[in-house]
Amino acid sequence: MRLLAVAMFIALLLVGAVSLYAYTNYLFPLYGRLLRGAPVVETPYLAFGLLMAPPALAILLVGSAICAWTGKKFDPPPASRLHRFQALMFGISIKTLIHVVPAVMILTTGALLARGYTPCSKLLISGSAWQLFWVNDDRVCFKPDHYINDNWPCKVIDGKDICVQVDGR
Repeated sequence: MRLLAVAMFIALLLVGAVSLYAYTNYLFPLYGRLLRGAPVVETPYLAFGLLMAPPALAILLVGSAICAWTGKKFDPPPASRLHRFQALMFGISIKTLIHVVPAVMILTTGALLARGYTPCSKLLISGSAWQLFWVNDDRVCFKPDHYINDNWPCKVIDGKDICVQVDGR
């Protein structure tokens, strides 16, 4: 039981690290690009679902740690503070998934539309249907020949690579 709990604890730490990576590399840069008026804004809609991860991970890590320490199944008594914490964290996680995630998606889409961005399906990378590219200039909405750096689209014109710097810097 303890070995399983330790393995679960390590797996949950990895899930937390992946979530943190997704926040810092996919979600937060999106708003920076939007504020800078970048020509292309990549919106990874699937990554918004990770907003529900922190509360669930909190109680799962606590439960795994207690199970690893005691060697017993994590099942706090109904009147205990740990049971209230467990119910609160799972409740926050579910409410975040049901209410906050769709609201953030809608508000982000509304902000993109308000700033003059339009969806560009031509920029989609093969196999990445979960993300959408928005452009504020129709000239940067084209079918790229290849990508460089951080999904910068490039087109070969007269033997030269012409690339769009999508981060707005």
